[in-house]
Amino acid sequence: TVSCCTRREDRGYCDLNNSIFGEDAFYREAFHECRSGDNTHDHLFTFKEQVSLKSQKTAVFMDYAKYEAKERAKVASGALGECLKHDLEGSPKRSRRHVGLLPGAPWQGTTIPEWQDSEPPTMAHGPFWSKGPSRGLQVRCGPNYLKTGKKMEAMGSLYEAVSCDALRAHVKITDIVGRLVTELPPHASWSHDDGPDRSSGTRVQWTKDCPLPRIIYINMMLPYNAGVNPFAKDGGCSFIGAFHIKQDTLRALSSTNVPTAIRLLQEFCAGPAGQPGGPKNDPNRSLGKRVQPKVKKDQQSGLFKAMAKCLNPQDVSVPERLHAYNGKPCLITNCGYIVKDPAGEWLEIGMDVRGFNLLARKMLGTFRHHLPKLRIHYGFLIQANSDEEMPETLLCDMVVHGIDMLDDPAFLEEPSDRT
Repeated sequence: TVSCCTRREDRGYCDLNNSIFGEDAFYREAFHECRSGDNTHDHLFTFKEQVSLKSQKTAVFMDYAKYEAKERAKVASGALGECLKHDLEGSPKRSRRHVGLLPGAPWQGTTIPEWQDSEPPTMAHGPFWSKGPSRGLQVRCGPNYLKTGKKMEAMGSLYEAVSCDALRAHVKITDIVGRLVTELPPHASWSHDDGPDRSSGTRVQWTKDCPLPRIIYINMMLPYNAGVNPFAKDGGCSFIGAFHIKQDTLRALSSTNVPTAIRLLQEFCAGPAGQPGGPKNDPNRSLGKRVQPKVKKDQQSGLFKAMAKCLNPQDVSVPERLHAYNGKPCLITNCGYIVKDPAGEWLEIGMDVRGFNLLARKMLGTFRHHLPKLRIHYGFLIQANSDEEMPETLLCDMVVHGIDMLDDPAFLEEPSDRT
């Protein structure tokens, strides 16, 4: 498999796994918004700012440590059991939706149903997914973002969700298309925000000449354990979203002035990628291959970013400081993989939370029992940096309702040669 961490040329440490509290890029995106200038002024990145970043990381860690200590105390005193009993009495009991899938059995679009009503579902009846609103998430905008750190609400997306599935297996699930998915979703039907082409009055059709893929799969791989023990086996689970190119995106591609967000995506798709069925140690598979050495990651264009915004944070109890990170983007580099269809019809992107810093993995384990109560808006995009690339535009987004990491994923029985 592709290593989840690589050594940087300018520093003698590993980017991800040795970073207990998280990378500087994440904290600057959340608070400082990169006020230190471009990489030509790296020597002016002051000691004071470094102290501020370390202080923020330490404060987050301390708040989390206090929270975990309180939870352990509740368990020891039996108070947590009473709280859970009260919660269960006040809401319908969830039942496991799937037990297992036979090898080769169709699963795409079957494990999590789509919620199509305008009003969100009751959390106790989850899980569901719904099409993203293409709004509500904060993205970079100009002018002079690196100095101002200005953001605005996203105003659209290039792809639309067509399915969301949850799977688990004895091993980590990767390389989905062509191995576990042999038939791509059909061409998308009309959606609420796509209309006929204004010039011809007909629908625009994706063809193999299109420089963008018709379907993008995003595979979010979540571990069940924090990963402190390197010898522990943890297949974890995967939440797999499929996204279809929008009519508006196809129309924009044929225009005389192609939007910068689409040009950024074209460059991203043309970048290094693994081949279907190719070796997993191919360095081109790693999204870390896109990173420029000696340049801060939050000052580089063309990197893949993920965002997760809880839409009902008031329904759970977590440390107050963590609310500041709700909806903040996370760069996916060394812990991500990319595989591209040689014919250009699909693209698969995977992100493995096992490659996140230790604190993030620990918090996932600690807070995962809250997930069935939550609505989470996920967004993915290609990072913009210069004024010419602004504002950022969402690549795709989706809302999930009442997900349970333990009970909802269908167990996938895979032959040994598939693992």
